Amino acid sequence: MSCDCENQNNNHGCAPCNPCPENTAACETLPSALDNFTAHFFGTVTKTAVDGVVTWTLPCSLDVGLVNNPRNEGEGLACYFLRLFQEGILGLTGPQGPQGAAGWDGINAYTILTSGFTVPAIDGSVQFTVIASPVLSVGLNIFIPGAGWFEITNIINSSVVFAKYLSAITSPSASINAGVLVLPTGYRGLSITGATGATGPTGATGPTGATGATGATGATGATGPAGAVATSANGLDTGGSTDYSLTNSYAQVNFGTDDLEVTLPAGTYFLHASISTIGENGGQFDTCAFKFYDVTSGLDVADSEVNFTLVNTGTRKTPVILSTITTLNATKTIQVWGINGDAARGAVDHIDSRLLYIKLA
Repeated sequence: MSCDCENQNNNHGCAPCNPCPENTAACETLPSALDNFTAHFFGTVTKTAVDGVVTWTLPCSLDVGLVNNPRNEGEGLACYFLRLFQEGILGLTGPQGPQGAAGWDGINAYTILTSGFTVPAIDGSVQFTVIASPVLSVGLNIFIPGAGWFEITNIINSSVVFAKYLSAITSPSASINAGVLVLPTGYRGLSITGATGATGPTGATGPTGATGATGATGATGATGPAGAVATSANGLDTGGSTDYSLTNSYAQVNFGTDDLEVTLPAGTYFLHASISTIGENGGQFDTCAFKFYDVTSGLDVADSEVNFTLVNTGTRKTPVILSTITTLNATKTIQVWGINGDAARGAVDHIDSRLLYIKLA
């Protein structure tokens, strides 16, 4: 311990402001005791004096604290330690982890008409078919280019849409064809014309500029190479003159003329067929199917076959939808083929059957 210099009965004869004669095991000077305490509690302390003010710089960055647990400005070291004990110590930030897997692709915020329709009067109802899409729902307002704004009142099998005509564009078309976009949208805003503002003063007439000289006629350029033959990017094919009778083996749906058949150049296409079937009297339920068939290659179009049950009532029509995306590496002829797996009966209505194609790439 340090010398008891303030005790007038001490045996060292030192005044309060004078150091003890020497350090011994029984008597340590006050400066020596302070240095020992500072060295053991803090470690090596760097002292600087500026304008008579002494500043301590503590080792181990105790003056700033831990990286994720900094010492507050003006906070005493004891208070800093107490706060760490009470709040806990945050560890160092670890390395960045690997990048997560990519999310799923989003869906299109629109769909496409697969059948045309006649535009009704305002507040009238209309029915059409679309490519099935989750963006459509009952009560949704939609915009169809060429017609205007509609409200969906019902949806059957995700592709048959019933809608009410709310508002028309300027000079709407009398009918809308398949292949047109169907866009979810808000109701058309009201057109409010404000009051006419006051006429501003007429500005001064600017000076007439000088007429420039006519330049010389340039030389005729070389004739460019012949352009590529244009091909249709989309189209609609309808049935011919007579209904087609189904057979118990796969065969082309033949309407006599204008069959459901298209010849397409190389490219990627969306193929869509809307087929109306008619059963015979008898009450049987037949297992039938339709598919797209590549006549040029003698192969089925992949992922295009659709199976369905034909109700043989003689009057009821059963709609069947074929949809697929296919890539052709050369010009191909695509047909619609059908089969009644139980017997050669039933027919395909030539009036209500359609084949739509849209070139995607």
